Amino acid sequence: MNATAKTALAALCLATSAAASAQQGQGPGLYLEAGQADHHGATTEALTLGVRMPTGVRFFNGGLALSVDGYASLWHADPVPGGRDRFTQLGLVPMLRWRFDEGRSPWFVEGGIGASYLVDGYRTRTKTFGSRWNFSDHLGVGYSFGRHEIGLYVKHVSNAGLDKPNPGETFYLLRYGYAL
Repeated sequence: MNATAKTALAALCLATSAAASAQQGQGPGLYLEAGQADHHGATTEALTLGVRMPTGVRFFNGGLALSVDGYASLWHADPVPGGRDRFTQLGLVPMLRWRFDEGRSPWFVEGGIGASYLVDGYRTRTKTFGSRWNFSDHLGVGYSFGRHEIGLYVKHVSNAGLDKPNPGETFYLLRYGYAL
């Protein structure tokens, strides 16, 4: 088999995998999240736009699937006097999603740990992050219906003590996703 035939076969396999994944709500998609973190009476709100890319890697009869989420999040918080009140976070997180009934259930749980970058750092009246680079831990539960899905997520952002200070921030989010 020549290189052109191998490339065409690989593209056909990838397209078939993406089409099968999309039917199960696991295809490439976009999502929008909104929520907040509370810390001693101070609130940080988050609005996130993300993209999900399936990898085609599956385990346990298709019940467990690996994808990668890339996102941009805008945080709004109480600023220090003369400081910023908006912060931009960029992240990339590999996610493992478990669908019950060997992947046929519309219900799922998922989680992942990835990296994120706070473009202008993070300093509010109650918190200061010692690093712009942080880990971003995600845990969620959701329900797919057709090309749509809704879910509840918890996202924790911190540098795992690699830099000081490291107060972390934990967001509680509502997500709407759409499979392309």
